[in-house]
Amino acid sequence: MKKSQAGVTILEFIVYVGILAIMSGVTVVFLTKVISSYAIIRAEKNLSQDNALAFERIFNETRHAKLIYTPTSVLETDASQLSLRTSLNPPADETFTYVDYYVDNGVLYEKREGNSAIPLTGSNSVVTVFNATRFYFGGAEGIRITLVARTIAASGPLSRTFSWTSSSTLRGY
Repeated sequence: MKKSQAGVTILEFIVYVGILAIMSGVTVVFLTKVISSYAIIRAEKNLSQDNALAFERIFNETRHAKLIYTPTSVLETDASQLSLRTSLNPPADETFTYVDYYVDNGVLYEKREGNSAIPLTGSNSVVTVFNATRFYFGGAEGIRITLVARTIAASGPLSRTFSWTSSSTLRGY
């Protein structure tokens, strides 16, 4: 009578290793895609939040602006400079102040009269278009702003471009 041998043959071992290699490869590809998707979503979120806040800040200022200050404004170009005479946060002994919005080296800045310029966009994005266009609606002066920004990654899967356009009339309150 023959005794049965316990153990694994070399052929079974090779089959098991092959199945394990295939499963590992599929898992690595899946995890790589998940991590890449997370990085894309995070870049989009950062870009969207940073620039949406800057956009909202500009429009809050335009709502309080009395006029577009034309001597220092450069309008209707992709590298506009918008200068406003506003009643929002004037210096202590003043009833109004001037504030400028402009792009320098891909960063959108706000410069209030008597203060240093502060960046409104984060280090995760590059502003490629800041276009301010004046219009009149029912006798009221208004401004239409287009802001286009892209992620720092200029190409590849992490490259994203967002565009915001909105209009506001100067209310001067």
